[in-house]
Amino acid sequence: MKAFGQWTWPPAAQCSGHDPHVLCWDGRIDSRSDLLWQLPQSAGQSDSALIAAAYGKWGVRGLAHIVGDWSVVISDPANGSVVLASDYMGVRPLYYHYNAAGPTTITWSTQLRELVTAIGDDSIDETYVAGFFAFGRCPHRTPFSGIHSVPPGHAVVVTRDGVSVQAFWAMPTGDVVRYQDERRYEDELRTLFREAVAVRMSAPAPLMAELSGGFDSSSVVCMGSHLIRTGAVAARQLATASYVHQGALDIPYIREIESHCGVESFHLSIDENPLTASSDVGDGMPDSWAPVYRTVGAVARQLGASVMCTGQGGDVVAGNWFDDSLQVAAAWGRGHWRTALRDALAWSRILRTPLAWIVARSIRATVSPRLGGADLYAGSGATRHGQGENSLMSRFSEGVRALVAPHTFFSDEWMLAPPERRKHFYALAMMRELRVLQRHEAAPDLDLTHPFMHRPLVEFLMSVPAQVLTGPGQPRRLMRAALADLWPPRLRARRSKSLFGGPWIEALRPMARALLETSEWQVVERGWIDGDSFRSRLARLAHGLECNEPQLRQVVLLEFWLRQQFGAGKIGGIHTHLEPQRVA
Repeated sequence: MKAFGQWTWPPAAQCSGHDPHVLCWDGRIDSRSDLLWQLPQSAGQSDSALIAAAYGKWGVRGLAHIVGDWSVVISDPANGSVVLASDYMGVRPLYYHYNAAGPTTITWSTQLRELVTAIGDDSIDETYVAGFFAFGRCPHRTPFSGIHSVPPGHAVVVTRDGVSVQAFWAMPTGDVVRYQDERRYEDELRTLFREAVAVRMSAPAPLMAELSGGFDSSSVVCMGSHLIRTGAVAARQLATASYVHQGALDIPYIREIESHCGVESFHLSIDENPLTASSDVGDGMPDSWAPVYRTVGAVARQLGASVMCTGQGGDVVAGNWFDDSLQVAAAWGRGHWRTALRDALAWSRILRTPLAWIVARSIRATVSPRLGGADLYAGSGATRHGQGENSLMSRFSEGVRALVAPHTFFSDEWMLAPPERRKHFYALAMMRELRVLQRHEAAPDLDLTHPFMHRPLVEFLMSVPAQVLTGPGQPRRLMRAALADLWPPRLRARRSKSLFGGPWIEALRPMARALLETSEWQVVERGWIDGDSFRSRLARLAHGLECNEPQLRQVVLLEFWLRQQFGAGKIGGIHTHLEPQRVA
């Protein structure tokens, strides 16, 4: 839901003696029954009234009781503050601008472009640019100076005297769930996953779901179809959207799931309609998937759907780690050296890695809180600074190098986890702080939601012992045991999945050729990118040669986005039109 608002501080006398009330609410509450049990006087009230009651009783920490995808703005007259907060993963974006000059004012919006227009200042934040070049996003910042995003799991408390940020949710780095019977882990995973899908199907309107043919999206579709067939949810229709390209290994599995579940399906060809285009690179911020989600949003409107489930996050929480050998550190930490050596040998054989290296690395991890972090997360598509040629000017490169260090650019909460789980928590932290899961502005009326990121499910899976979650040669070990009965036989035997490397290069080639026709590039003129290096890499990209494409992708996207914003080589309206094929 689109929401915009502004608050200017009145005299203190006008701010006292009243209960808190919600100024802006965009979201879905999955924990309503628990809240009503603790706040019985709120029975029958709206979501906004229930949230105001929770905040009135517990303050900022009470926001942790609100499970779901949401953002909220609350006025607290008791202390003259305005509180802006987002759910623990930041799925529903909320942007704000604080102005202390003249009357103290806080302005917020769920749409970034609307807020930029209202503020009237489109100057670029170079810290955001640094993060974008390195990771494709930037924690808690936007491309525009002075406009920030509310951090996931935090409340931004604003008064006439300033701004403070308070956490109301923390990753369960110290929690461990231990059962004597491993089947209890499977039962709990099935129960929580069923709940995660069901709460997103509580309305009778049609629902969409992404379907890639992988385990995560397929599990969501299979569970959703099962819930509809058994009458366990209000939803009565489920349709899928799949992004396909020539030679993709996913297509047979996609069709298998479609047949198994009997769902209406749409195939979007990214050969004919590329993942990105020079005419559609995002609005409020650069967005490489803008053309795709613009089309998906149009399909959803035709169906009367306003919600689309994805399988995102499943890789991280369900243990899709081929190399999870750091779990050997758990046995060292407990003094079980025989077990540690046995497990290290198993990992050595499956990884074809020297036993001594695995043993030494796991022992070091028990004493070094930083081991198992920055180089181990491959789930977000983020690109690490320094991997290959990056074309950054020396001045800007030094700033980027300092900013992207994990202990300065991101929080170090993941370091509190036991060594065998640090990689997992680092992955989750990256997804949170980069807001990988937030709604796309290209489809503002389509709520993306992610069952594998259902908070109770995440808190459980992040507390399961690492060796239960996955094992040598057994990625997703627990998930396979718990959910395989949902899947058709062909999916159960699957071991690999298609990636979008080829389609990305094909989408970027015409953009590179267009840029090679000129020598006027905003990323160069602003002093961020070396022109000679940029031209050389564009030429290599145009000819399909090695050019560190993942990082160059960010530079190209930002260049076209800047042109779209500021007029040099300005592109007109959105001209990309995808024509999805309805699958019988």
